[in-house]
Amino acid sequence: MTIWEPLAQYASFETDRLLLRPFCYEDCKDLHVILSNPDNTTYIMPSRMTIEETTDLLVHTFMRSPLGIWAMEDKETGQMIGCIRFESIDEREREAEIGYFLHRDFWGQGLMTEALKTLVYLGFDHVGFKRLRIVTHVENRGSQRVAEKAGFQKIRQYKGSDRYSHKMREYVEFQLFA
Repeated sequence: MTIWEPLAQYASFETDRLLLRPFCYEDCKDLHVILSNPDNTTYIMPSRMTIEETTDLLVHTFMRSPLGIWAMEDKETGQMIGCIRFESIDEREREAEIGYFLHRDFWGQGLMTEALKTLVYLGFDHVGFKRLRIVTHVENRGSQRVAEKAGFQKIRQYKGSDRYSHKMREYVEFQLFA
């Protein structure tokens, strides 16, 4: 079985407080609220200033190839509040990087840790990954704490080119093995 079959089986799943599901076109407004605020996007991408740019990103990045990408919906409010996904998937080596972002109003509540722990379980026990990675900007202590709470170990700190600004930045890599 390939990794894509279990990812299709778990296109939607729940945690105690979250519904993780494929993105839909109706998420555009909530996504725009997140991506148009620089406080939410400091470590992920330049802030989207127009609804048209957000719509383009939603369709081409999150909806076009949906397996392994989940919108995070707050069960209590029904609001789409973030995203978690497998990136840089290497099928042969059975490894992937995990990327995530969360609306700032929901920081500090343990929601991302809850989602990440569930995704790690899914990745190792159902998809068959052998290694998962998280890469953060060195100054992004919040994301590093989430990785550590989910059991990831800091492996290294290194310099690299930022994928959006192309400026040299410091990064911290975390890994977890099955």
